[in-house]
Amino acid sequence: MLDGILVMDKPFGMTSFHMVQEIRKRLMVKKAGHAGTLDPLATGILPICLGRATKIVQFIMAGHKVYQGTMLLGVTTDTYDATGKVTEQRPLPPDLDLVSLQNAAKKFTGRLFQPPPPFSAAKHKGKPLYKFARQGIMVQKESRPVQVFSFEILEMRLPEVDFRVHCSKGTYVRSLVNELGSNLGCGGHVKGLRRTRNGPFNIEQALKIETLDEILKSKGLSGVLIPIEKALVHIPAFEIDSDMATDLRNGRPILVNRLKELMESQGHESDPELPYLRLFLCRPHYTKNGSSLHEKDLVSVVAWPTVLKPDSHKILRPIKIWPKECAIAN
Repeated sequence: MLDGILVMDKPFGMTSFHMVQEIRKRLMVKKAGHAGTLDPLATGILPICLGRATKIVQFIMAGHKVYQGTMLLGVTTDTYDATGKVTEQRPLPPDLDLVSLQNAAKKFTGRLFQPPPPFSAAKHKGKPLYKFARQGIMVQKESRPVQVFSFEILEMRLPEVDFRVHCSKGTYVRSLVNELGSNLGCGGHVKGLRRTRNGPFNIEQALKIETLDEILKSKGLSGVLIPIEKALVHIPAFEIDSDMATDLRNGRPILVNRLKELMESQGHESDPELPYLRLFLCRPHYTKNGSSLHEKDLVSVVAWPTVLKPDSHKILRPIKIWPKECAIAN
């Protein structure tokens, strides 16, 4: 059975589900799933987890995302992108220039609360919102917290504008563009979008379907299939002692304060937008080819609370545990 992650470059017009089906058919695997939906209009990084790697989808999806795209100002659509019906057309502000647009985009950075767009895969009563929207029923879901680290304006060719967004999981870029257009008074929608980073993966790693076909004909997947442990490098890592490692591997909970003390002693910080930690157990140093080396055993991934309260009795339970043989050499 194949276990690992293929980083694919999803083409325009294909759904994320269809992309997974194409990979299943080519590799003849049963267990496969993607880590982060891309709209049919969007292209770029779509990690596809195979075999046991399907168990770490949630960790990959939690990573930061980077998108580059083009917006069209002056035209609003019901889907907030070029696939939808035009709902309004308005003239652009006469004094709109690069500086004013950059300042307007900065207002949509930081901690935001976004409701899912009516045309989205978010669920209501077990059914995607877009199915209700296609019937003319616009369901308003509760806003969710997201983090937009940057919203850059790269180039203007009015009414088109190129942009880049660095954001957290769950951010709808087309909603950002729709709100920006609304604030400008002219409306706007996403004309094209490409995901260039997804968690630990960047666009240079992404394979087009045609490239994958060539690889399968020649040398197989060994050079492009990413091991499960290496797909977690975006999650902050900390060293733990052998007692804690034993507790975790035996399914026993650990105290938050006990782990917090170890983290503080190592001088590292968790990522407030990534509520997980990787926990390693260091093996003793050894010598190989004249060099001093040591290995780290990946023990567990645990959920880390974004807000720590002064409660020494709060406990953590492991989400995922690795056996002793999962060692990573330094």
